[in-house]
This record gives sequence, structure tokens and C-alpha cells, in this order.
Amino acid sequence: MLVSARPIAGRRGRPRASRRRRSRALEQLVLDLGPLERRWRFSRLVLGSRHAPRIRERLEFVRGFFPEIDSLTIGVGLAKKRGVLGWGSLDPDAPAVWVRPRLLDCFTIAHEFTHLLQARGLVPRGERACDLWALARSPLLVDRSPGYLGLPAGLRKLRRLDARQAALLHEMANQALAARGRGERHYLRRFERDLALAWKRMDRGVPIPGVEGRQRAPRRTGLKPAPAGDMLGSTSPMTECDPEA
Repeated sequence: MLVSARPIAGRRGRPRASRRRRSRALEQLVLDLGPLERRWRFSRLVLGSRHAPRIRERLEFVRGFFPEIDSLTIGVGLAKKRGVLGWGSLDPDAPAVWVRPRLLDCFTIAHEFTHLLQARGLVPRGERACDLWALARSPLLVDRSPGYLGLPAGLRKLRRLDARQAALLHEMANQALAARGRGERHYLRRFERDLALAWKRMDRGVPIPGVEGRQRAPRRTGLKPAPAGDMLGSTSPMTECDPEA
């Protein structure tokens, strides 16, 4: 069948103009994700430090074990006071941590992040409680001994902890928190007492339930930093917080 290429005449003999439909944007195809969430607010000292990539890498690794603070923008500064490994803000409206770039242990960061939980009422106040909750978070974060809880002398003098020692501290911390959940008021003392007994058993080679056979991934490798676009500087210098708060 052949079709004529001539335009169809209208009522007055004029060619009928073709009608073009206007395209309408489909609302379901319009994606407004809003501004990208900022995870960190780095101070000028951190941004200018040659250790900045390592600081950020370690912070990102430890933060993965703290989903409670995932929605926060956390300020990061340098702890420059001698003898202070790190500080954590107890102001719920200004979450921030201060770290030492050359002594950047995972447990120190975990301790300071636990202070942010204390500021939100998720963990009881106090440095010893902060240590205990940080130990109970994960054995992967226990790479050095806590500084406020009472420890056996042989354990306290260790600069680095191996997998069995980290698992022991983690297990004893969880047992103490379980005792607290059952109504134990002196759970911190219980931790220190039970740890001293368990440490002696470990020295004698006696197996400890929940500790023996536990393995730990390498600590210095495999840490994945977040995209570089999250590394934003602070518009104002950070102020120091009371390290004993």
C-alpha cells in the first residue's frame, strides 16, 4: 500500500500543522540527595601534618566499630600536651577527639570515641568505665593496655599486645559488663580481680574459655580510608578539653 507524502488539507485547504507534545519531567526520576554528609572536621594542625593520611586511615578503621556515632561530624585535633595520648569531648553538641599522630593506637581512638558515647548517655561516666566499654567493643581494637583500669604488672608493662592478650582483655570486659547487667555494682573491681586471676592462669598455660584459639587480623594493613572528599578543614581552631573529664 502506498501512502501519499503530501500534507492532508484542512477545512480551508491549508496544510494541517503537526502538533508537538511537550515533554514533562517525571517526578520519580528527580533525585535530590542533598549535601554530602561530613564525617570529619579536621583542624588546621591536622591538615598541615605529614601524618594526616595515617590519622584519617586509623580514625576511619576504628569508627567502623562505633555505629552509634556514624551520623556525627567529628572534629579532630592534635593532642600536644606531654603525657596525653588523646582526649575526647564530653559536649554532646561538639563531638571531637584529639590524638597524637606518632602514638596513634587503635585502643586510644576507641577510648576517645567511647567518651563521645558517654556524652550522649550511652556509657556511664568515668575513665575506668570508658576503658572497660572500649575493651568490650572488639578485640581488633585492643592493641595496647588500658591506662585507667588496674592491670597485672606483667600486662601493664607491655607496649604491644598480641592476639591472646587482646582476646583476654576483651573477654574479661564482656564478662564484667554481663555482671553489671545482672545487677553487679562493683563490676569494675570484678573486672580487675578476674583479670588478675586469668592472667596468672594464662602464664601457667591453662586454657581460658572464650580466649584460646581466637585469631586477629593484621592491624597495620588492610585499613581502608574514606574518599578524600570527606577530609574537610575546620574554619576555626579547636579548643582543648579537660583530659580528666
